Amino acid sequence: MGTDRELLDGNIKAIRKYTAEHAELRAAHHFLYDLPLDKTAGAPEIVVMGINPGETQVDRDACAGPTEETRLHDFHEHSASGRSQGSRRWRELTAKFTRGRTVVFTELFFLSSNNHSELIKRFESLWGSRHLPFCIEMNRALLDAYKPKAVVFVGISNAKKSAKTFGLHHVNAVSAEGARVVEHYRDDSRPWFFTKHWTGSRKFTTLQREAVKSYLRQQL
Repeated sequence: MGTDRELLDGNIKAIRKYTAEHAELRAAHHFLYDLPLDKTAGAPEIVVMGINPGETQVDRDACAGPTEETRLHDFHEHSASGRSQGSRRWRELTAKFTRGRTVVFTELFFLSSNNHSELIKRFESLWGSRHLPFCIEMNRALLDAYKPKAVVFVGISNAKKSAKTFGLHHVNAVSAEGARVVEHYRDDSRPWFFTKHWTGSRKFTTLQREAVKSYLRQQL
């Protein structure tokens, strides 16, 4: 991992530089890229990817931005109040859905926003953003470096566009209570599982949650 570690550390520094060069990116509180669930664990078996990292007033109060959540620096670890409740909850959910496997976090568009409306206001677009190709390039490098066994993408509504972006082909779909909860794709090396968002705020019922866990348990 020596050369790959140097490459990924270089990518984190390149993202810092890229952020500093664009005013709209500096408006984001943080970026999230190459953040291990457990820094003491070995190489990640699973990449957990979202569409865009959230930011809250709690984050802004904890640490002034722009900052980051990465292997080199996780702003939560340097906050006087410690890791936020939201961050702790997300890590708990990740451990449950990935069955305790070694995990690294990243985001498709890794500059934070509070919600979709703010993302559009700040960056004008997601899929049409001039910054998205840079994010995709960094994420491809992360996948090439770690060679994970699987990618779990939290957010099923972006499955088709993400699949086209990363050259994936469709394998299977899982529904529960009349709603899609998993879209299973593959690239040339690994499965990708797009799941319904894990938080209850997105009307993720107990039955749907168990359907996702069951499918991932069979596949991972």
